[in-house]
Amino acid sequence: MEKIIAVLSFTGKVGKSVISDNLLLPRMKNALRFQMETINESGKNIVDEDGINIPAVVLKGREVPKLQTHLVGKKSAIVDIGMSNVEAFVLALNQQADAHYDFDYFIVPIEANYLKHNEMIEAIKTIDTLHAMGVEPERIKVIFNKLANDSTVEEEAAPIFKYHADTKKFTLNPKAVIHETPAFKAFAEVNKSFVSMVNDDTNYRQQQKETEDFTKQVYLTKMMRAQGSAKTLNREFNSVFNALFES
Repeated sequence: MEKIIAVLSFTGKVGKSVISDNLLLPRMKNALRFQMETINESGKNIVDEDGINIPAVVLKGREVPKLQTHLVGKKSAIVDIGMSNVEAFVLALNQQADAHYDFDYFIVPIEANYLKHNEMIEAIKTIDTLHAMGVEPERIKVIFNKLANDSTVEEEAAPIFKYHADTKKFTLNPKAVIHETPAFKAFAEVNKSFVSMVNDDTNYRQQQKETEDFTKQVYLTKMMRAQGSAKTLNREFNSVFNALFES
């Protein structure tokens, strides 16, 4: 898929970067990466499945004209807008009539946890801001993140479902859900990335059986856990991506 996508929310810690780098980027052909962050933050490089480094262009939220120049002639890009830069980004877009048409979609991540009521209010504020800018409902999409495995998204994100039913200002697909996962803790244990583990076909189980070194057995167990978690999470990412962009 080749599209220009902005990922944003007025609230933090909702998984924007995970969604941008691990869900969207591997499924978007030749996508450029942009991070709109504060001046003292640097872009994190991502290595794709072929081992090719994909650096991020780092801009401040107000630097929409620079972003537009970078996007000239480009068909595919992901713009990850940090929470502290969203207001400046929106203000800069509003200073140019119809500038929001530079983006095919705006994705708003929402933590699916009923106790996160204030965060859901901020998500609604984000959607309202995009709607007021003139962005059509079909171009505003939500992803529910961190849903407990023993809960339903309709229960945990009930305020968002009600808001959608009342206003129809955005696109909501209850299949666009990422569940809670131990995967990223497993990756950290072995100092590996999601992309490296999901593309790792090493038979760690066989290696573990063949060694009598206890320390190595423990390490190989951690590698098996990271590898299995990555492949399970990747299947869910495939489902979420399809749910987001299904016709």
